[in-house]
Amino acid sequence: MEPTVSVARFRVTTTATGRRRTVLVLVYDQVEDMRREASAGDGQDHSRADGVCQLTRGYRWPMPDHVPLVIRLHRGELYTEVIAHEATHAAAEIIRADAVPGWDTRARTVLRVDFEPLAYAVGELTQRIVSRCFRLGLLTA
Repeated sequence: MEPTVSVARFRVTTTATGRRRTVLVLVYDQVEDMRREASAGDGQDHSRADGVCQLTRGYRWPMPDHVPLVIRLHRGELYTEVIAHEATHAAAEIIRADAVPGWDTRARTVLRVDFEPLAYAVGELTQRIVSRCFRLGLLTA
């Protein structure tokens, strides 16, 4: 019998595009469990990931009823920077689904850009703002 994977599950929502979109968040106790399940989820190698945002299946354009997103995190890297990074990937996918016209054309492949630099920048800036606010006493735990 395989050991049970310990995971906290919850959903977060946004209406930033004018449509209510939900993202499933899974927080694993062990990084190995998160990486294994992320790799099993999309067939890619996530053996070095500290967090992952994934579409759990495809969806149809031009405007899907549901954008099937999951963010996978683990307790060892549950930091503002990692959370903001993965949330940026989720937001980019939601914006692609809701706000980019012409998704049912050949433009779809051109618009499918790598948001990794944006996600890193948002993660780093968010972490630094939150850290500074804590140091200045503007935020408390």
